[in-house]
Amino acid sequence: MTYANRPFRLCRLALMSFAGCIAVLGLTLSGCAGTPNNVGTANAPLTADAPYEARLANYLTEQGVAMYGAFWCPHCEDQKAMFGDAVDRVPYVECDPEGDNAQPELCMAKEIKGYPTWEINGEFYPGARSLEELAQLSGFTEP
Repeated sequence: MTYANRPFRLCRLALMSFAGCIAVLGLTLSGCAGTPNNVGTANAPLTADAPYEARLANYLTEQGVAMYGAFWCPHCEDQKAMFGDAVDRVPYVECDPEGDNAQPELCMAKEIKGYPTWEINGEFYPGARSLEELAQLSGFTEP
C-alpha cells in the first residue's frame, strides 16, 4: 500500500462506519414507531370463541382480582406471559415507584411482600400461579 492510497482507504472506512451506524439506528427506531398491535384490546368485547386466556383475564377483572408486581420481576413477566395476547386484560398493579402507572402506596397498604402476589376474594396468594389455579381460586368456570 502506498501512502497515496491511505486517505482513500480511511474515507472508505469512515463511510462504511457511518452507513453501519445509520442501519443500526434505523433498526432500533423501527421498533419504536407506529401503534402497538394490542392497543384497544383490553376493553374490546369478548366473543364466545375468544381464547381461554382472554376469557379468564376478563373474568378476573370483573371479580376485582388484582396481580401485584414489579416491572423488573422475572416471575411477574412469566406470569403475564401465560396470558399471551390477553396480557392487557390482566388486572395488574405496579408496585415499584419507578414503574409505569406505579401504585406503591396501595402495595404498601396491602402489605405486599413479594412479586407476583394475587389478591382474589380478599385473600392473598404470593407467587406465580397456573391459569388453572387462578381459575379455581377465583371461581371461573367455562360456560
